[in-house]
Amino acid sequence: MGYGLEMEYWDTDLHIIVPPYYRYYRSTLLSFYIFAIDSNKIFQLSNCIGKMRENYKQKVIDFFDGRTSYDFEGRGHPENAKRFLDFVPAQPNQTILDIATGTGLVAIPLAKFLENKGSVIGVDISTGMLAQAKAKVIAGGIQNLELIESDIELIDFDNEQFDIISCCSGLVFISDIPTLLNRCHRWLKPGGCLAFTSSSKGSYLSEVRVRICKDLFGIDLPHVIRPLWTPEKCKKLLRDSGFQNVEIEKHFFRKDRIDDDYGSTQIEKEFYPRGNPLLSLSDTQKQLLQAEYKKAVDELIAEQGIWQEAINLFVKAWK
Repeated sequence: MGYGLEMEYWDTDLHIIVPPYYRYYRSTLLSFYIFAIDSNKIFQLSNCIGKMRENYKQKVIDFFDGRTSYDFEGRGHPENAKRFLDFVPAQPNQTILDIATGTGLVAIPLAKFLENKGSVIGVDISTGMLAQAKAKVIAGGIQNLELIESDIELIDFDNEQFDIISCCSGLVFISDIPTLLNRCHRWLKPGGCLAFTSSSKGSYLSEVRVRICKDLFGIDLPHVIRPLWTPEKCKKLLRDSGFQNVEIEKHFFRKDRIDDDYGSTQIEKEFYPRGNPLLSLSDTQKQLLQAEYKKAVDELIAEQGIWQEAINLFVKAWK
């Protein structure tokens, strides 16, 4: 059995130990499915999971709050947003919700397109990203865009409130994607459209990370993009939530130079919205993981050069 599946589960952020008489079956930041050999040993697990979720959300906030020039981090983000806007079927007189609205790269052009014949609500968890969006809204004199600072997994809207719900690049950071898709279906009017983007399988060396964790430790790594990284996964999630007529396109996002310090990558410290089994590894195992990752990337560089590509899936479906 792989490491982290039947052993002491140590979370270095929480400084708690779930002892070995628990068998770890499935963990997400919203739910924890466990059976115990001794049922009397179950203690405060719901509080632990709640704390894990809070810590993850704060990590996301800190990461995006620190990106004070997000729109200018190369051409990738603005160009991706422009392509996505062409993909979103916006029409006059619509009400639109933009999830993970960030600096407004999607919400602001949508509001300008609608003018006074429609409205947009943009929701984001990051104060820093919304500050950049608000500055652009004020400078542009935009009146039909409301920006809300909130966790989209906690906020709620009326049934059948929106004609379109959009989310450019942010859906993979959600802890419980199926539940949010169910809520989006409820929030949409009949005939309404959900549109989002997600990085495809292989982007950002994701497959390398998953393969190494499986080969070394038997861990099926829940990489951040994994729930949505193929058209098949997207279609299944959408259909399970009641959506139909799913359309998917592939678009080139960007080609990045692999960082010179890739050898120091600590995979266990990356984003894991649905639980991080790598935290249960020992320091020796983490060092081995880092060394094997560097070796795998070295081999890729020797074969293909020092570049990595990111391909996005553009997805839309109707209620």
